[in-house]
Amino acid sequence: MKFAEEIFPKGSFPDQRTDGAYIDSKLAANLDMIAKKIAKDMHFLGIITGNDMVGNGKTTFMTQIGSYLTWKVNQLHGTKNTFTDKNLLMNTTDLAERSFELPPLSVICLDEGDDLTTHGMKELAVKLKRYFRKCRQLNQIIILILPSFFELPKFYALSRSHFLINVKFEGEYDRGYFHFYSPLSKKLLYLKGKRYWDYDAHSSDFDGRFFASYCFFPDLEGCKERYLKSKYQDMIDDSRKEEKEELSEETKGITRAFNKGVRLATIRFIEELGISIKDASRIIGKKRTTVSTWWNDREIEEPLKEIVLTTLKRR
Repeated sequence: MKFAEEIFPKGSFPDQRTDGAYIDSKLAANLDMIAKKIAKDMHFLGIITGNDMVGNGKTTFMTQIGSYLTWKVNQLHGTKNTFTDKNLLMNTTDLAERSFELPPLSVICLDEGDDLTTHGMKELAVKLKRYFRKCRQLNQIIILILPSFFELPKFYALSRSHFLINVKFEGEYDRGYFHFYSPLSKKLLYLKGKRYWDYDAHSSDFDGRFFASYCFFPDLEGCKERYLKSKYQDMIDDSRKEEKEELSEETKGITRAFNKGVRLATIRFIEELGISIKDASRIIGKKRTTVSTWWNDREIEEPLKEIVLTTLKRR
């Protein structure tokens, strides 16, 4: 079926033959219930996953769902909300702040990226809990993108979220296919499939198709361009952050190795030359209590003479 014919006239998307954007009719019926009830002091969370893979169209589909929900909310409740690149986030730390910037009944999409780990999910769960405590009264719809459904903590997978859409390739890596799970279906999928990350452990409510274009309004091309730039910049920032973390770990390793060398050299220094702990601490520039602890706790490996000489030269 088509929606928002007045917003997306013919020519808005590649190969578009008639006015409006396409959405699966069964999916639309399920989203309509959310759009209807969001004004009744509700706060909805939907999950889009990628069948444990990347590049299969999750973000593209997310923008179509976000646009449809926004359009439907406007129709039902007389609002004039928009769905632009400002409704898309790539960092949970910005979620609460952006929620207060956007009007009530807005749709907010959180694209967490494809590098989430179990540790990352725990951190995400804490941030989401903090967010829901603060922002529930805004009556907004949150759509969360993840590579895998099964890495999501139980609280969000089973009870906090209201639907699951799993996007997957078909045929020769063809995009545009999804499986929809209602609250009960996603619960049974999680409980049955969690152990082996098996998406065939429980059947979906229905399957459907989506088209291969981003969907924003009112500024389709401008929003798309800005979002792709911000997503690219986010990738660069993540890469630099990882490099910095790797360098930090390497630096810590070198520091630990050097400190161990100083400790071993100092103990051998005291043993072979017979100097006092006080004199040793003065020579190497360490506190007397530190050197005393090294000496009292000495159960050391056989140190190398090179360590002693190198340490003395540096001091």
